[in-house]
Amino acid sequence: MPTAVVRQEKKAMRVLCCNDSAKKSGIEPLLSLSTALALCPDLLTLQQQPEREEITLQQLALIAYSFSPVVIIAEQGLWLELSGCEKLFHSYRKLLQQLQKNLSHRCAHIDMGIAGSADAARLLCQTGFRCELPERAEVEQQLRLTPLSLLNIQRRQQQSFEQLGLTCLEDLLALPRAELASRFGTGIVDQLQLLLGEKPCQLTRFKPAVSFHDLLQSTQGIFSKQGLLFPMKTLLQRLSIYLQARQCYCRKIEWRFEPLIGEPSSMCISLSGSQNSWTTLLDLSRLQLERIDLPASIETIILSSDNFVDGLPEGLDLFGTAPSSDKALAGEVSLEASRLIDSLRARLGPEALQQPALGSNYLPEEAGQIVAPGKHPQLTVDHNGLQPLWLLPKPIAIQRRHQQLFWRRPLYILSGPRRLSDNWWQTDQQRDYYLACDNEGARYWLFRQAGTDRWFVQGLFS
Repeated sequence: MPTAVVRQEKKAMRVLCCNDSAKKSGIEPLLSLSTALALCPDLLTLQQQPEREEITLQQLALIAYSFSPVVIIAEQGLWLELSGCEKLFHSYRKLLQQLQKNLSHRCAHIDMGIAGSADAARLLCQTGFRCELPERAEVEQQLRLTPLSLLNIQRRQQQSFEQLGLTCLEDLLALPRAELASRFGTGIVDQLQLLLGEKPCQLTRFKPAVSFHDLLQSTQGIFSKQGLLFPMKTLLQRLSIYLQARQCYCRKIEWRFEPLIGEPSSMCISLSGSQNSWTTLLDLSRLQLERIDLPASIETIILSSDNFVDGLPEGLDLFGTAPSSDKALAGEVSLEASRLIDSLRARLGPEALQQPALGSNYLPEEAGQIVAPGKHPQLTVDHNGLQPLWLLPKPIAIQRRHQQLFWRRPLYILSGPRRLSDNWWQTDQQRDYYLACDNEGARYWLFRQAGTDRWFVQGLFS
C-alpha cells in the first residue's frame, strides 16, 4: 500500500521518502503531509526514527568493516575505502559482489557512488549497486559535470555562482584558487581539495563498540518459546558479524525478554571455551530456554555481551599454513569437550557440573578444590613434585619398632626428603616427605613433622 516516511521540518510535517506505490499517486520528497494526504487519502505515514536509523547504520558498518579497514558513517550512508583491499578478495569485482550480497540481507535498496574521495563519491551517487569500477577518466568527467547546486554551500553563494554563469564544477575548477578564496572564502577551496583528493578525508572512521547490545521488537507479541527462535537466530547472526569484525570470541551472552506489561525474564549462557558460531550459540540458547519461565507475551528481545577474548579464525596462523595433525586433533577434542560441557550446563543448569583442580596451597590435603568446568585457577605453587594420585582421607600415624618404620609391615625409605611449608602466618606446618616401599614392592608416600619424630603415611602409589 502507499507508504511514506515523514519528519518535522520547522512548523510543517514533510515527506522524507516514499515507496513506488505512493509515487504513482504523485507523492514525492519534501511534499507537505497535508498535500500528500490530499493526493492519496489511503497513504500510510510513518514517523522518522533517527535513533533507529543510527543503530541500523552501525550494524551495516559492522558488515562493511569486514571488507575494508576504513569505514565512515556520514550523510546517512556508509563510505568505504576500497584501495588496498583488492588482493585480499583477488579483485575489486569479487569484493563488490560479496559486499552487495552481505548488505542485501539488511537493505532493500542501495544507492552507490565510486570516486577517488569520499566527498566525490557522495556527489556521484547513482541509483543501484554496481560491481564494476569505472575508468578514472570517466569518474573525472562525471565529477567535472556535477552541478554546483550539489555542493555544501550557502544559498547566497549559490546565487553568486548563477549570476557569474558558473553552473558545474568544471567552471569552478577553471578559476584560480587564490581568486576563489578571495571572493568566496577558503571554505569553497577546502571543498574542492577534498573532492579532488588533494586533502585527506577529515571524517571520523568507524570503530566497533567494545560491547555488543542489540534488540528486536514485535508489535504483535510473541506467545511461545518456538516463536522466539527466529528473532534469536537473527540477533545471534548479528553478534557473529560483530565478532568477525573485531576478530574475537565471546565467553558469555545474556538474553532478556521483556513483555509489554509485567516483569521481564532473562538468562545467561556462559561458555567453557571461546565461541563465535551463531549455530552453536542458538543450540545452547534453545536448551536453556526450556528451563526458564517466560512472560505470556514478549514484545522485546535483547541480546548483549561484553566478555570477549581476542583470537584469529580457527585453523589459521600468521603465514596461512595448516596446523599439524597433532595440534588439530588436540583442538578438535577440546572443542568437542567444550560443546559437551556447554550443552549439559545449558540443559541442567550451571550448578550441575563441577571439576577438580589444583589450588594455590602447599599442603596436599588442601591443594585440591572444586571449580566450574573450564575454569583453571592461576597457580602460584609448584605441584610438580612426585606424589601419588590418591591420598588417604587423613594422614595415618606410623609406628616405630626398633628404629624401623612400620605400617602393616616394615617400610624402607627410598628417597627424600622434600620439604613443604605452608600457613606460616597461622601455624608453622613444615613437613619432610619421603618415598618408601615394603618387602612386596608397594610404594608409600610418607612425611615426618619437622622438629618432631612423628611419621605419617598420606598416600599410596599404584
